[in-house]
Amino acid sequence: MIENKQLVDMLENIHLLRHLFIRRISEKSPIHFGQVAIMKTIEQNENCTQATIAECLGVSPASVATSTKRLQKAGLVTKTVDEDNLRCKRLALTDEGRSAIENVNNIFKEYDELIFKNFSKKEKIMFMSFLERLVGEMRKIEGIDGDFSDPMELCCLLYKKNGKY
Repeated sequence: MIENKQLVDMLENIHLLRHLFIRRISEKSPIHFGQVAIMKTIEQNENCTQATIAECLGVSPASVATSTKRLQKAGLVTKTVDEDNLRCKRLALTDEGRSAIENVNNIFKEYDELIFKNFSKKEKIMFMSFLERLVGEMRKIEGIDGDFSDPMELCCLLYKKNGKY
């Protein structure tokens, strides 16, 4: 009989392998490993703050500040001063930043096609139904309402819900 621990370990393996992939593509990109997540957060939450990004990604504000400074220097992100709070900086992607994220998204799409190439349509549907049930149970336990297909969307919604956006 398969134990719950074995299932959870397999989910962890998937998570870690995905991170290895992200690290590998980051080596070939002008965007570093942690910056992909930062840029995707900015893409989905235009004019967000560094604090929002730090909270969404579970990293320190200092590391976000360092990364966004590098992204700004590379011409991928702009920072503007918030009119209501002069100490607060709002972040947005430049056209070059949007292009870089589009390139990264295409690489992810190709990778995802490779990892699922040997799954039939029926297997994908069945796998998806299992994952949806698992996510549904986890949401119930965590008290999260709604259906979000993008993890970054869920993360940032929870951040906004807590009144910290």
